[in-house]
Amino acid sequence: MLRLIPIFILFLTFFSFVASESMAQKENSVLKTAFQEGSFKDISRFFDDRVEISLDNDKGDYSRSQAEIVLRDFFRNNPVENFELQQEGQTANHLSYLIGTYHSLKMSYRVLIRGKIMDNTDFLIYSLGFIRQ
Repeated sequence: MLRLIPIFILFLTFFSFVASESMAQKENSVLKTAFQEGSFKDISRFFDDRVEISLDNDKGDYSRSQAEIVLRDFFRNNPVENFELQQEGQTANHLSYLIGTYHSLKMSYRVLIRGKIMDNTDFLIYSLGFIRQ
C-alpha cells in the first residue's frame, strides 16, 4: 500500500500539469482570435483585478474596467490588420506568457502578454505590453 503513494502523487502531478497545459492552449487560442478581431471585450474577460499596460514607454497600472477602456482606445486608434502569435510558454510557477506581433493599418507592435493560471482553471492577464516596431 505504501508503495502506491509515490505513484499516486506522481500521477496527480502529471495530470495537473497536462490539465493546465491544455487549458493554457485553449486560452491562447481564444486570445489569438480576440487580437485578430480587435475584440477588447474578449481580451478583457481575462484581465486580473489590476493590469499593467505598457504602450511603447507609457506604462500604467489600471483596474480591470480602466484597462478595458485603454485597450478599446488602442484598438480604435490602431485598427487591426493581423495578429501573429510567435511564441508561448509557461513556467513551473503557473505563469504564462504569449509573444506576438499586432499589425495595424498604421504600424506594427510587438505584444507581450503575461498571465497566471489560478487553481488550474482561470487564466488571468496581469500585464500587457505593446512595443512599436
